[in-house]
Amino acid sequence: MTDIESLSLAKRALLERALRERRAAASAQTTIPRRREGGPAPLSSGQQRMWFLQQWERDAPTFNGARALRLRGALDAAALERSLREIVRRHETLRTVVADGPEPRQMLLDGWSFAMPVIEPEASVGDREAAVRRQLRELAREPFDLTRDLMLRATLIALAPDEHVLLLRLHHIAADAHSDRVLFTELSELYAADRERRSPRLPELPIQYADFAVWQLARLQGARLQDLSEYWGRQLDGAPPLLRLPTDRPRRAVQRHEGSHHELALGRGLGDELVAIGRDQGATFFMVMLAAFSTLLYRWSGEEDIVIGSPIANRNNVEVAGLIGFFTNTMALRTRLGASPSFREVIARARATALGAYAHQDLPFEKVVEVVRPKRDPSYNPLFQVNFRAQGSERPALELAGLEIEPISVDIGFSRFDLALELELRADALAGYVEFDRDLFDLETIVGLEQDLRALLTQVTADPDLPILAIELPHGRRSAHTPAATKRIGRRSAR
Repeated sequence: MTDIESLSLAKRALLERALRERRAAASAQTTIPRRREGGPAPLSSGQQRMWFLQQWERDAPTFNGARALRLRGALDAAALERSLREIVRRHETLRTVVADGPEPRQMLLDGWSFAMPVIEPEASVGDREAAVRRQLRELAREPFDLTRDLMLRATLIALAPDEHVLLLRLHHIAADAHSDRVLFTELSELYAADRERRSPRLPELPIQYADFAVWQLARLQGARLQDLSEYWGRQLDGAPPLLRLPTDRPRRAVQRHEGSHHELALGRGLGDELVAIGRDQGATFFMVMLAAFSTLLYRWSGEEDIVIGSPIANRNNVEVAGLIGFFTNTMALRTRLGASPSFREVIARARATALGAYAHQDLPFEKVVEVVRPKRDPSYNPLFQVNFRAQGSERPALELAGLEIEPISVDIGFSRFDLALELELRADALAGYVEFDRDLFDLETIVGLEQDLRALLTQVTADPDLPILAIELPHGRRSAHTPAATKRIGRRSAR
């Protein structure tokens, strides 16, 4: 167990309180100033990693983000285009490019222009939906040139006078998941203001993303950098470099990141039960689901030491709350599942892991990799190969005056990881998707994983004190300590 996991409940509570107070005090005392001088600025730590990886895979859509929305009603396309143009003007990161050199730097585009093409579907009504999804996929996969392109693109597909599909594409170097909330809030207000011929009610932005980048690099020095580095060095010391899940095919020598999405939906009632279990233990919905996913991976792999990657918003300063930008950091969450724990105990371990990570979240993931120095292998990602996100509320929705809006899922055909699970507690379901590497897994295997997740959640909500080795799974390994655990599942390989 980690040091935190070995503490008594009383000592653990005291430690968690101290961590919260330290975090609140640090946040209250820290402000992000505007730069004194304009011009080029350094990339943020996350942008540096993104830039390096983009050079490695120049035309890959690995860091493209796509949001597609069906708009029903009388759309004012010109007002929508003007509103999006104003968002690009307000948020400098959307019109910032990278100037390559010994040290790549970010700089504003000169003489930029923004346009939203309106196109027609490529097929007749009978095949229209399939054609639209093909168009969305093809458009979403178009590469960004980080040295010359705007980081926001918009395309409108006109299906009928009162029906359109809007595709918004952002490169991850300029936007993260929280940026959707900012984008949709501003777009809603700007569109309404344009239609009503009034000034938009939007506050002036206190800083721009380049200000954050300068502040971040200056802050990650000295004793603070040492404290964060020492924590992550201890936390990940001796962690397994590779989670050996049973796969349908041997791992390729070099990852291609060819992937797919499998949508899943569990009952809202099941989600409410998970929230209730967490409330009893002082754990968030995320912590309970981290415990469940760790348990599932343990049962599938037979490995007791599980490291899962998970993004965190990393927006602890008021100045960045309303900015579009790449602030998200990635945490490597390590949970040990040895000694035959009950699910309730796994929640406690996952909670301790998450709280420790939250208190030390400011060290960028690329710096964590430098501290740990894992063996580099082009066949798998360093530190973790499985990613996880869970939130207890729905993603922000776009609202445009006079229009009915329905989100459309866009699968652009890549996977950053071997496996990723994303869940959110919606009004009517616990829903999300599994993203998987097609070179490793068949869809049939992922469907089996979904069925096992459903079976696991059903059993642990009925009895949180159930030992995790006693959970009955239709497809997973019965136990990490029985001969059955060494058998292959169907034709899958443990490589």
